[in-house]
Amino acid sequence: MISRRVCLAAVVALGLTACFGSGPEAAVQGFYGAVAEGNTDKAMGFLALESVSANEMVMVKGKIQMMVAAGKTQMDANGGFQGVKITNQQEQGENALRVQLEILFKNGKTDQDSMNLVKQKDGWKIKL
Repeated sequence: MISRRVCLAAVVALGLTACFGSGPEAAVQGFYGAVAEGNTDKAMGFLALESVSANEMVMVKGKIQMMVAAGKTQMDANGGFQGVKITNQQEQGENALRVQLEILFKNGKTDQDSMNLVKQKDGWKIKL
């Protein structure tokens, strides 16, 4: 018989894999989760910023801070963030996708969005 400790460890491991996976849906979910928290640095971790120079990064971070603040305000106005569901995805080459998604709010409302993703060495990232 499997012990409770082993079962609990397996559930936690599966949960962490789902939360921190590197697939397109995990990148989108992680990004919107960071926006819901108002965490600009965490949100930036889900963006494809490899080609941004150090000088440009200050400007980019400022714009992302404004975007995160506006997104958090919208989420808070709708009772909070519940999740994201990718409704359609189209390949845009070997390492690129265009996804259509639905943002789910805790008050039952939804919003539609679309974004481009690119696969980098450390997983899928949202392309600005």
